[in-house]
Amino acid sequence: MVNLSFKQKCVPLSWKMATVTPIFKSGDSSNIDNYRPISILPVVSKVAEKWVTKLINEHLNKGHSLLHPMQFGFREHHSTEFANCLFIEKIKHMLDSNPCVGAVFLDLKKAFDTVNHEILLSKLTYFNFSMDAIQWIKSYLEFRKQCVCINSVKSTFLDVPVGLPQGSILGPLLFSMYINDLPNTCGNVEFQMYADDAVIFTSAKNIQEAASILTSALVPVNEWLSKSCLLLNTTKTVCMVFTKQPLDIKHSGIFLERQELEIVSKFKYLGVTLDST
Repeated sequence: MVNLSFKQKCVPLSWKMATVTPIFKSGDSSNIDNYRPISILPVVSKVAEKWVTKLINEHLNKGHSLLHPMQFGFREHHSTEFANCLFIEKIKHMLDSNPCVGAVFLDLKKAFDTVNHEILLSKLTYFNFSMDAIQWIKSYLEFRKQCVCINSVKSTFLDVPVGLPQGSILGPLLFSMYINDLPNTCGNVEFQMYADDAVIFTSAKNIQEAASILTSALVPVNEWLSKSCLLLNTTKTVCMVFTKQPLDIKHSGIFLERQELEIVSKFKYLGVTLDST
């Protein structure tokens, strides 16, 4: 069945029917934003996705326009630990030559849900995908449907015209390719990603210089995201200033579309809580 799907460059509709179960996180239970949607996909589709993911990784690892070296998400020989270790070592190295390092932790609003299919398919040509492979992925993305299940009661199925399938095996890898060229937008700062978790950072002689550099870097980043149908969550996008000695900083001086970003003394990055020292 899977081989036939590849041969015909077609994903059966029955493989694209998802059942979403909302799981309560915390806060007000009447607020829909406080629920995490868990999407259950057909088992056979997972088998096909696992093979496609394996084939794509083999293709990328052979040197066919590799993923960005600073993309650590869902890749062989990469991990959150690797990303954290490298980030911390870079901060320490920068602090050896400069008094401070400014960092902005970018938070994308429902990143996987807003991916534009046409933009994604056009980007696959950069990775030297064959037209047959692109046609299969196009079939994989289009005509998807989902319903919601609460207490064993299912809603009617509705179309899902945008975004990557939640709960899929292939989705995270497709997203990594979707945002692969994002770091190229700003060459004057360091950039690191784990799927949609991204951070930009720079060393500087003082806090004001770091704020100015990061504010300038956020302009092309925000423009790229807008063109790619992605949106920064300004309330959750925060910044930190790393220094050897603790400082009491009230305002970041870093702006995104004229809105000053919140400055924090601690931030949980990929499961590890970092502080400003």
